[in-house]
Amino acid sequence: MSFRARLVLAALYLSTAVVFALAIPLALTVDRRADSDYEAAVLGDAAIIAARVSDLVVAAGGPADAPPSSRLTRLVSESARLREQRVVVTDAAGRVVADSDGTARGGVFYATVDRPEFRTALFQGRIDSRRRFSDTLGEDLLLVTVPVVDRGRVVGAVRLSAGTQAVETAVRESWARLALVGAVVIGAGVLVAWLLELPLGRRIRRLADASTRLGQGELAARVPEEGPEELRVLAAAFNQMAADLEGSIEAQREFVANASHQLRTPLTGLRLRLEAIKGEGGMAGEQATKAEAELDRLSTLVDDLLALARATAFDSNAGLVDLGALAREAVGRWRGGAVAAGKRIELVARGDPQVWANREDIAHVLDNLIDNALRYSPAGSEVRVETAVRDGSARLVVADTGPGISPEDRPRVFERFYRGASGRRAGPGTGLGLAIVDEHVRRWGGETRLVDTTGTCVEAVFPPLPTER
Repeated sequence: MSFRARLVLAALYLSTAVVFALAIPLALTVDRRADSDYEAAVLGDAAIIAARVSDLVVAAGGPADAPPSSRLTRLVSESARLREQRVVVTDAAGRVVADSDGTARGGVFYATVDRPEFRTALFQGRIDSRRRFSDTLGEDLLLVTVPVVDRGRVVGAVRLSAGTQAVETAVRESWARLALVGAVVIGAGVLVAWLLELPLGRRIRRLADASTRLGQGELAARVPEEGPEELRVLAAAFNQMAADLEGSIEAQREFVANASHQLRTPLTGLRLRLEAIKGEGGMAGEQATKAEAELDRLSTLVDDLLALARATAFDSNAGLVDLGALAREAVGRWRGGAVAAGKRIELVARGDPQVWANREDIAHVLDNLIDNALRYSPAGSEVRVETAVRDGSARLVVADTGPGISPEDRPRVFERFYRGASGRRAGPGTGLGLAIVDEHVRRWGGETRLVDTTGTCVEAVFPPLPTER
Protein backbone atom coordinates (compact mmCIF):
# COMPACT_ATOMS: atom_id res chain seq x y z
CA MET A 1 0.00 0.00 0.00
CA SER A 2 1.34 3.43 -0.95
CA PHE A 3 2.23 6.12 1.57
CA ARG A 4 -0.60 8.29 0.23
CA ALA A 5 -3.15 5.52 0.75
CA ARG A 6 -1.91 4.86 4.28
CA LEU A 7 -2.04 8.57 5.17
CA VAL A 8 -5.53 9.00 3.73
CA LEU A 9 -6.78 5.86 5.48
CA ALA A 10 -5.28 7.04 8.76
CA ALA A 11 -7.01 10.41 8.39
CA LEU A 12 -10.26 8.64 7.47
CA TYR A 13 -10.01 6.38 10.51
CA LEU A 14 -9.19 9.21 12.95
CA SER A 15 -11.80 11.63 11.62
CA THR A 16 -14.44 8.89 11.56
CA ALA A 17 -13.58 7.86 15.12
CA VAL A 18 -13.78 11.48 16.33
CA VAL A 19 -17.06 12.11 14.51
CA PHE A 20 -18.64 8.95 15.90
CA ALA A 21 -17.31 9.67 19.40
CA LEU A 22 -18.95 13.10 19.32
CA ALA A 23 -21.99 12.52 17.12
CA ILE A 24 -23.43 9.44 18.83
CA PRO A 25 -23.63 10.98 22.34
CA LEU A 26 -24.90 14.22 20.80
CA ALA A 27 -27.57 12.36 18.82
CA LEU A 28 -28.72 10.51 21.94
CA THR A 29 -28.79 13.79 23.86
CA VAL A 30 -30.88 15.40 21.12
CA ASP A 31 -33.29 12.46 21.26
CA ARG A 32 -33.64 12.57 25.05
CA ARG A 33 -33.92 16.36 25.08
CA ALA A 34 -36.62 16.35 22.42
CA ASP A 35 -38.62 13.72 24.33
CA SER A 36 -38.28 15.50 27.65
CA ASP A 37 -39.17 18.91 26.17
CA TYR A 38 -42.21 17.47 24.42
CA GLU A 39 -43.34 15.65 27.55
CA ALA A 40 -42.91 18.80 29.62
CA ALA A 41 -44.99 20.78 27.12
CA VAL A 42 -47.80 18.21 27.13
CA LEU A 43 -47.67 18.04 30.93
CA GLY A 44 -47.97 21.83 31.11
CA ASP A 45 -50.98 21.74 28.80
CA ALA A 46 -52.60 19.02 30.91
CA ALA A 47 -52.01 20.99 34.10
CA ILE A 48 -53.55 24.11 32.57
CA ILE A 49 -56.63 22.20 31.42
CA ALA A 50 -56.95 20.54 34.82
CA ALA A 51 -56.87 23.93 36.53
CA ARG A 52 -59.50 25.34 34.18
CA VAL A 53 -61.97 22.44 34.57
CA SER A 54 -61.57 21.79 38.28
CA ASP A 55 -64.68 23.72 39.25
CA LEU A 56 -66.67 22.01 36.51
CA VAL A 57 -66.05 18.46 37.64
CA VAL A 58 -66.78 18.97 41.33
CA ALA A 59 -69.25 16.32 42.31
CA ALA A 60 -71.42 18.69 44.26
CA GLY A 61 -72.78 21.75 42.51
CA GLY A 62 -71.78 23.71 39.41
CA PRO A 63 -71.80 27.21 37.95
CA ALA A 64 -75.03 29.09 38.08
CA ASP A 65 -75.20 30.33 34.53
CA ALA A 66 -74.77 27.05 32.56
CA PRO A 67 -74.97 23.33 33.00
CA PRO A 68 -71.58 21.97 33.99
CA SER A 69 -71.50 19.39 31.23
CA SER A 70 -72.09 21.97 28.51
CA ARG A 71 -69.32 24.33 29.63
CA LEU A 72 -66.99 21.40 30.27
CA THR A 73 -67.57 19.91 26.85
CA ARG A 74 -66.96 23.25 25.16
CA LEU A 75 -63.78 23.87 27.14
CA VAL A 76 -62.38 20.39 26.46
CA SER A 77 -63.15 20.60 22.74
CA GLU A 78 -61.52 24.03 22.46
CA SER A 79 -58.40 22.87 24.30
CA ALA A 80 -58.08 19.76 22.14
CA ARG A 81 -58.53 21.76 18.94
CA LEU A 82 -55.85 24.28 19.88
CA ARG A 83 -53.33 21.61 20.83
CA GLU A 84 -54.32 18.99 18.24
CA GLN A 85 -54.54 16.45 21.03
CA ARG A 86 -57.25 14.29 22.49
CA VAL A 87 -58.49 15.34 25.93
CA VAL A 88 -60.44 13.00 28.25
CA VAL A 89 -61.81 14.18 31.61
CA THR A 90 -63.19 11.89 34.32
CA ASP A 91 -64.75 12.55 37.68
CA ALA A 92 -63.40 11.32 41.00
CA ALA A 93 -64.99 7.92 40.47
CA GLY A 94 -63.30 7.42 37.11
CA ARG A 95 -66.41 8.04 34.97
CA VAL A 96 -66.00 10.00 31.75
CA VAL A 97 -67.50 13.47 31.95
CA ALA A 98 -65.96 14.86 28.71
CA ASP A 99 -64.08 13.50 25.66
CA SER A 100 -62.87 15.79 22.87
CA ASP A 101 -63.16 12.95 20.33
CA GLY A 102 -66.57 11.87 21.53
CA THR A 103 -65.34 8.29 21.47
CA ALA A 104 -65.98 7.66 25.17
CA ARG A 105 -69.60 8.16 26.18
CA GLY A 106 -70.37 10.12 29.29
CA GLY A 107 -70.61 8.03 32.42
CA VAL A 108 -68.40 5.20 31.09
CA PHE A 109 -65.97 3.95 33.74
CA TYR A 110 -62.46 4.73 32.45
CA ALA A 111 -60.25 3.93 35.43
CA THR A 112 -59.93 0.32 34.35
CA VAL A 113 -56.96 -1.99 34.73
CA ASP A 114 -55.92 -1.44 31.11
CA ARG A 115 -55.88 2.31 31.76
CA PRO A 116 -53.62 2.48 34.83
CA GLU A 117 -52.84 6.14 34.21
CA PHE A 118 -56.31 7.13 35.48
CA ARG A 119 -55.99 4.93 38.56
CA THR A 120 -52.64 6.56 39.37
CA ALA A 121 -54.02 10.09 39.00
CA LEU A 122 -57.37 9.46 40.77
CA PHE A 123 -56.51 7.07 43.55
CA GLN A 124 -52.88 8.05 44.24
CA GLY A 125 -53.05 11.74 43.32
CA ARG A 126 -49.92 11.53 41.20
CA ILE A 127 -49.12 12.65 37.68
CA ASP A 128 -48.72 9.74 35.24
CA SER A 129 -46.76 9.89 31.97
CA ARG A 130 -46.31 6.92 29.67
CA ARG A 131 -46.16 5.84 26.03
CA ARG A 132 -48.57 3.46 24.35
CA PHE A 133 -48.93 2.28 20.77
CA SER A 134 -52.27 3.10 19.19
CA ASP A 135 -53.57 0.43 16.84
CA THR A 136 -56.14 2.88 15.51
CA LEU A 137 -53.65 5.64 14.66
CA GLY A 138 -50.75 3.33 13.97
CA GLU A 139 -48.26 5.35 16.01
CA ASP A 140 -46.91 5.78 19.53
CA LEU A 141 -48.87 8.12 21.79
CA LEU A 142 -47.64 10.08 24.78
CA LEU A 143 -50.30 9.83 27.52
CA VAL A 144 -50.04 12.44 30.28
CA THR A 145 -52.64 12.20 33.05
CA VAL A 146 -52.91 14.73 35.89
CA PRO A 147 -55.31 14.78 38.83
CA VAL A 148 -57.93 17.54 39.01
CA VAL A 149 -57.71 19.03 42.50
CA ASP A 150 -60.26 21.25 44.15
CA ARG A 151 -59.62 22.55 47.69
CA GLY A 152 -57.04 19.83 48.28
CA ARG A 153 -59.34 17.07 47.07
CA VAL A 154 -58.90 14.95 43.90
CA VAL A 155 -62.17 15.49 42.09
CA GLY A 156 -61.22 14.07 38.70
CA ALA A 157 -58.48 13.47 36.14
CA VAL A 158 -57.44 14.94 32.79
CA ARG A 159 -55.58 12.86 30.20
CA LEU A 160 -53.92 14.30 27.11
CA SER A 161 -53.09 11.90 24.26
CA ALA A 162 -50.38 13.42 22.06
CA GLY A 163 -48.91 11.84 18.95
CA THR A 164 -45.11 11.48 18.87
CA GLN A 165 -44.62 11.26 15.11
CA ALA A 166 -43.80 14.96 14.76
CA VAL A 167 -41.19 14.72 17.51
CA GLU A 168 -39.67 11.60 15.99
CA THR A 169 -39.54 13.31 12.58
CA ALA A 170 -37.80 16.32 14.12
CA VAL A 171 -35.30 14.02 15.86
CA ARG A 172 -34.58 12.18 12.61
CA GLU A 173 -34.01 15.49 10.86
CA SER A 174 -31.58 16.50 13.60
CA TRP A 175 -29.77 13.18 13.20
CA ALA A 176 -29.60 13.72 9.43
CA ARG A 177 -28.07 17.16 9.97
CA LEU A 178 -25.55 15.66 12.39
CA ALA A 179 -24.70 12.94 9.86
CA LEU A 180 -24.23 15.56 7.15
CA VAL A 181 -21.93 17.60 9.38
CA GLY A 182 -20.01 14.43 10.28
CA ALA A 183 -19.63 13.48 6.62
CA VAL A 184 -18.35 16.98 5.83
CA VAL A 185 -15.84 16.75 8.69
CA ILE A 186 -14.64 13.31 7.55
CA GLY A 187 -14.38 14.48 3.95
CA ALA A 188 -12.45 17.57 5.03
CA GLY A 189 -10.06 15.40 7.06
CA VAL A 190 -9.41 13.11 4.11
CA LEU A 191 -8.96 16.09 1.78
CA VAL A 192 -6.47 17.75 4.14
CA ALA A 193 -4.51 14.48 4.44
CA TRP A 194 -4.46 14.11 0.66
CA LEU A 195 -3.30 17.71 0.19
CA LEU A 196 -0.61 17.29 2.86
CA GLU A 197 0.65 14.13 1.15
CA LEU A 198 1.07 15.75 -2.26
CA PRO A 199 4.33 17.63 -1.57
CA LEU A 200 5.51 15.03 0.94
CA GLY A 201 4.82 12.10 -1.39
CA ARG A 202 6.41 13.94 -4.31
CA ARG A 203 9.64 14.39 -2.35
CA ILE A 204 9.62 10.75 -1.21
CA ARG A 205 9.06 9.53 -4.78
CA ARG A 206 11.85 11.83 -5.95
CA LEU A 207 14.17 10.27 -3.39
CA ALA A 208 13.11 6.75 -4.43
CA ASP A 209 13.69 7.61 -8.10
CA ALA A 210 17.15 8.99 -7.30
CA SER A 211 17.97 5.80 -5.38
CA THR A 212 16.93 3.71 -8.38
CA ARG A 213 19.00 5.82 -10.76
CA LEU A 214 21.99 5.62 -8.44
CA GLY A 215 21.64 1.85 -8.26
CA GLN A 216 21.56 1.68 -12.06
CA GLY A 217 24.83 3.56 -12.34
CA GLU A 218 23.84 7.23 -12.53
CA LEU A 219 26.41 8.41 -10.01
CA ALA A 220 25.43 12.07 -10.36
CA ALA A 221 21.91 11.37 -9.02
CA ARG A 222 21.05 13.83 -6.23
CA VAL A 223 17.89 15.13 -4.55
CA PRO A 224 17.10 18.68 -3.38
CA GLU A 225 17.28 19.11 0.39
CA GLU A 226 13.84 20.61 1.03
CA GLY A 227 10.59 19.95 2.84
CA PRO A 228 10.12 18.91 6.49
CA GLU A 229 13.19 18.59 8.69
CA GLU A 230 13.10 14.77 8.63
CA LEU A 231 13.06 14.70 4.82
CA ARG A 232 15.82 17.31 4.63
CA VAL A 233 18.01 15.18 6.89
CA LEU A 234 17.22 12.09 4.80
CA ALA A 235 17.97 13.92 1.53
CA ALA A 236 21.26 15.25 2.92
CA ALA A 237 22.27 11.75 4.03
CA PHE A 238 21.40 10.36 0.60
CA ASN A 239 23.38 13.06 -1.19
CA GLN A 240 26.39 12.45 1.06
CA MET A 241 26.16 8.70 0.45
CA ALA A 242 25.93 9.26 -3.31
CA ALA A 243 28.95 11.57 -3.24
CA ASP A 244 30.97 9.06 -1.20
CA LEU A 245 29.93 6.25 -3.54
CA GLU A 246 30.87 8.30 -6.58
CA GLY A 247 34.30 9.00 -5.10
CA SER A 248 34.82 5.35 -4.21
CA ILE A 249 33.86 4.18 -7.69
CA GLU A 250 36.09 6.76 -9.34
CA ALA A 251 38.95 5.49 -7.18
CA GLN A 252 38.10 1.92 -8.21
CA ARG A 253 38.09 2.87 -11.88
CA GLU A 254 41.43 4.57 -11.49
CA PHE A 255 42.81 1.49 -9.75
CA VAL A 256 41.57 -0.81 -12.52
CA ALA A 257 43.11 1.41 -15.19
CA ASN A 258 46.44 1.60 -13.34
CA ALA A 259 46.43 -2.12 -12.58
CA SER A 260 45.76 -2.90 -16.24
CA HIS A 261 48.77 -0.86 -17.30
CA GLN A 262 51.06 -2.02 -14.50
CA LEU A 263 50.27 -5.72 -15.03
CA ARG A 264 50.50 -5.74 -18.80
CA THR A 265 53.85 -3.94 -18.94
CA PRO A 266 55.93 -6.63 -17.15
CA LEU A 267 53.99 -9.40 -18.93
CA THR A 268 54.87 -7.86 -22.29
CA GLY A 269 58.53 -7.60 -21.27
CA LEU A 270 58.54 -11.19 -20.08
CA ARG A 271 56.99 -12.36 -23.35
CA LEU A 272 59.71 -10.60 -25.38
CA ARG A 273 62.44 -12.26 -23.31
CA LEU A 274 60.84 -15.69 -23.74
CA GLU A 275 60.57 -15.20 -27.48
CA ALA A 276 64.27 -14.32 -27.59
CA ILE A 277 65.19 -17.45 -25.62
CA LYS A 278 62.88 -19.59 -27.77
CA GLY A 279 64.70 -18.38 -30.86
CA GLU A 280 67.99 -19.82 -29.55
CA GLY A 281 66.56 -23.37 -29.76
CA GLY A 282 67.74 -26.33 -27.71
CA MET A 283 66.51 -27.25 -24.24
CA ALA A 284 66.19 -23.59 -23.26
CA GLY A 285 64.01 -22.95 -26.31
CA GLU A 286 61.69 -25.83 -25.39
CA GLN A 287 61.34 -24.55 -21.84
CA ALA A 288 60.72 -21.06 -23.16
CA THR A 289 57.92 -22.40 -25.36
CA LYS A 290 56.27 -24.05 -22.35
CA ALA A 291 56.77 -20.91 -20.28
CA GLU A 292 55.22 -18.84 -23.05
CA ALA A 293 52.09 -21.04 -22.94
CA GLU A 294 51.83 -20.47 -19.20
CA LEU A 295 52.35 -16.77 -19.81
CA ASP A 296 49.44 -16.80 -22.26
CA ARG A 297 47.32 -18.41 -19.57
CA LEU A 298 48.44 -15.78 -17.05
CA SER A 299 47.67 -12.97 -19.51
CA THR A 300 44.21 -14.38 -20.08
CA LEU A 301 43.67 -14.63 -16.32
CA VAL A 302 44.78 -11.01 -15.84
CA ASP A 303 42.44 -9.87 -18.62
CA ASP A 304 39.55 -11.77 -17.05
CA LEU A 305 40.28 -10.37 -13.59
CA LEU A 306 40.34 -6.84 -14.97
CA ALA A 307 37.11 -7.52 -16.87
CA LEU A 308 35.53 -8.85 -13.67
CA ALA A 309 36.66 -5.74 -11.78
CA ARG A 310 35.05 -3.55 -14.43
CA ALA A 311 31.89 -5.63 -14.33
CA THR A 312 31.47 -5.08 -10.59
CA ALA A 313 32.02 -1.31 -10.89
CA PHE A 314 29.16 1.10 -11.49
CA ASP A 315 28.90 2.68 -14.91
CA SER A 316 26.93 5.81 -15.73
CA ASN A 317 27.31 5.30 -19.51
CA ALA A 318 23.97 3.56 -19.85
CA GLY A 319 21.53 3.85 -22.70
CA LEU A 320 19.03 1.97 -24.79
CA VAL A 321 20.69 -1.09 -26.32
CA ASP A 322 19.18 -2.99 -29.26
CA LEU A 323 19.81 -6.54 -28.11
CA GLY A 324 18.92 -8.07 -31.48
CA ALA A 325 21.33 -5.82 -33.42
CA LEU A 326 24.11 -6.42 -30.90
CA ALA A 327 23.60 -10.20 -31.12
CA ARG A 328 23.73 -9.98 -34.92
CA GLU A 329 27.09 -8.19 -34.71
CA ALA A 330 28.46 -10.76 -32.24
CA VAL A 331 27.41 -13.71 -34.41
CA GLY A 332 29.10 -12.04 -37.37
CA ARG A 333 32.33 -11.64 -35.39
CA TRP A 334 32.41 -15.28 -34.31
CA ARG A 335 31.11 -16.94 -37.47
CA GLY A 336 34.53 -17.20 -39.13
CA GLY A 337 36.13 -18.84 -36.09
CA ALA A 338 33.22 -21.23 -35.72
CA VAL A 339 33.43 -22.35 -39.35
CA ALA A 340 37.20 -22.80 -39.06
CA ALA A 341 36.61 -25.08 -36.05
CA GLY A 342 34.00 -27.12 -37.91
CA LYS A 343 31.06 -25.72 -35.95
CA ARG A 344 27.95 -23.77 -36.86
CA ILE A 345 26.60 -20.62 -35.24
CA GLU A 346 23.09 -19.35 -35.94
CA LEU A 347 21.04 -16.33 -34.83
CA VAL A 348 17.33 -16.52 -34.01
CA ALA A 349 15.88 -13.03 -33.47
CA ARG A 350 12.28 -12.59 -32.29
CA GLY A 351 10.62 -9.28 -31.60
CA ASP A 352 12.49 -6.10 -30.79
CA PRO A 353 14.25 -6.65 -27.43
CA GLN A 354 15.61 -3.44 -25.90
CA VAL A 355 17.82 -3.25 -22.80
CA TRP A 356 18.78 -0.28 -20.64
CA ALA A 357 22.49 -0.92 -20.07
CA ASN A 358 26.02 -0.15 -21.18
CA ARG A 359 26.49 -1.36 -24.76
CA GLU A 360 30.02 -2.65 -24.09
CA ASP A 361 28.78 -4.69 -21.12
CA ILE A 362 26.14 -6.48 -23.21
CA ALA A 363 28.66 -7.03 -26.01
CA HIS A 364 31.00 -8.59 -23.45
CA VAL A 365 28.18 -10.86 -22.27
CA LEU A 366 27.55 -12.04 -25.83
CA ASP A 367 31.25 -12.62 -26.55
CA ASN A 368 31.80 -14.59 -23.34
CA LEU A 369 28.74 -16.79 -23.85
CA ILE A 370 29.54 -17.52 -27.50
CA ASP A 371 33.22 -18.13 -26.71
CA ASN A 372 32.25 -20.49 -23.89
CA ALA A 373 29.81 -22.39 -26.15
CA LEU A 374 32.32 -22.77 -29.01
CA ARG A 375 35.17 -23.71 -26.69
CA TYR A 376 33.40 -26.59 -24.93
CA SER A 377 31.41 -28.07 -27.81
CA PRO A 378 32.91 -30.65 -30.21
CA ALA A 379 33.38 -30.26 -33.96
CA GLY A 380 30.14 -30.57 -35.91
CA SER A 381 28.05 -29.08 -33.10
CA GLU A 382 25.83 -26.04 -33.38
CA VAL A 383 25.66 -22.86 -31.29
CA ARG A 384 22.35 -21.00 -31.26
CA VAL A 385 22.07 -17.34 -30.23
CA GLU A 386 18.48 -16.26 -29.60
CA THR A 387 16.99 -12.88 -28.66
CA ALA A 388 13.33 -12.35 -27.78
CA VAL A 389 10.84 -10.41 -25.66
CA ARG A 390 8.58 -12.27 -23.23
CA ASP A 391 6.40 -10.70 -20.53
CA GLY A 392 7.95 -7.31 -21.26
CA SER A 393 11.49 -8.55 -20.53
CA ALA A 394 14.31 -8.80 -23.05
CA ARG A 395 15.87 -12.28 -23.15
CA LEU A 396 19.18 -13.54 -24.51
CA VAL A 397 19.80 -17.28 -24.93
CA VAL A 398 23.06 -18.93 -26.04
CA ALA A 399 22.82 -22.71 -26.40
CA ASP A 400 25.12 -25.40 -27.77
CA THR A 401 24.77 -29.10 -28.57
CA GLY A 402 27.89 -30.07 -26.65
CA PRO A 403 28.20 -32.46 -23.70
CA GLY A 404 26.51 -30.02 -21.32
CA ILE A 405 27.21 -29.46 -17.66
CA SER A 406 26.93 -32.24 -15.10
CA PRO A 407 24.18 -31.93 -12.45
CA GLU A 408 26.74 -31.56 -9.64
CA ASP A 409 28.41 -28.64 -11.42
CA ARG A 410 25.26 -26.71 -12.41
CA PRO A 411 24.69 -24.93 -9.05
CA ARG A 412 28.23 -23.50 -9.12
CA VAL A 413 28.89 -22.58 -12.74
CA PHE A 414 28.53 -18.85 -12.05
CA GLU A 415 31.04 -18.91 -9.19
CA ARG A 416 34.41 -17.27 -9.75
CA PHE A 417 37.27 -19.63 -10.72
CA TYR A 418 34.96 -22.65 -10.69
CA ARG A 419 35.74 -24.80 -13.75
CA GLY A 420 33.80 -27.95 -12.98
CA ALA A 421 34.74 -31.59 -13.23
CA SER A 422 33.23 -32.58 -16.57
CA GLY A 423 36.17 -31.92 -18.83
CA ARG A 424 36.31 -28.18 -18.33
CA ARG A 425 38.98 -28.27 -15.65
CA ALA A 426 41.52 -29.50 -18.17
CA GLY A 427 40.55 -26.88 -20.73
CA PRO A 428 42.15 -23.52 -21.43
CA GLY A 429 39.67 -21.37 -19.48
CA THR A 430 40.18 -19.46 -16.24
CA GLY A 431 36.83 -20.21 -14.61
CA LEU A 432 35.80 -16.55 -14.79
CA GLY A 433 33.86 -16.38 -18.06
CA LEU A 434 30.39 -17.17 -16.72
CA ALA A 435 31.10 -15.22 -13.52
CA ILE A 436 31.83 -12.13 -15.63
CA VAL A 437 28.62 -12.73 -17.61
CA ASP A 438 26.61 -12.99 -14.40
CA GLU A 439 28.15 -9.81 -12.97
CA HIS A 440 27.41 -7.82 -16.14
CA VAL A 441 23.80 -9.03 -16.29
CA ARG A 442 23.12 -8.42 -12.59
CA ARG A 443 24.75 -5.01 -12.90
CA TRP A 444 21.82 -3.93 -15.07
CA GLY A 445 19.12 -5.57 -12.98
CA GLY A 446 18.97 -8.86 -14.88
CA GLU A 447 19.31 -12.51 -13.99
CA THR A 448 21.44 -15.28 -15.50
CA ARG A 449 20.39 -18.91 -15.29
CA LEU A 450 20.97 -22.32 -16.82
CA VAL A 451 18.11 -23.81 -18.80
CA ASP A 452 17.59 -27.53 -18.30
CA THR A 453 17.94 -28.91 -21.84
CA THR A 454 20.28 -30.93 -24.06
CA GLY A 455 23.78 -29.47 -24.14
CA THR A 456 24.44 -26.18 -22.39
CA CYS A 457 21.89 -23.38 -22.52
CA VAL A 458 22.45 -20.08 -20.70
CA GLU A 459 19.63 -17.52 -20.52
CA ALA A 460 20.00 -13.87 -19.49
CA VAL A 461 16.76 -12.09 -18.60
CA PHE A 462 16.76 -8.29 -18.38
CA PRO A 463 14.13 -6.20 -16.59
CA PRO A 464 11.47 -4.24 -18.50
CA LEU A 465 12.51 -0.80 -19.66
CA PRO A 466 11.96 2.02 -17.15
CA THR A 467 8.97 4.21 -17.90
CA GLU A 468 10.86 7.46 -17.34
CA ARG A 469 14.42 8.50 -17.70
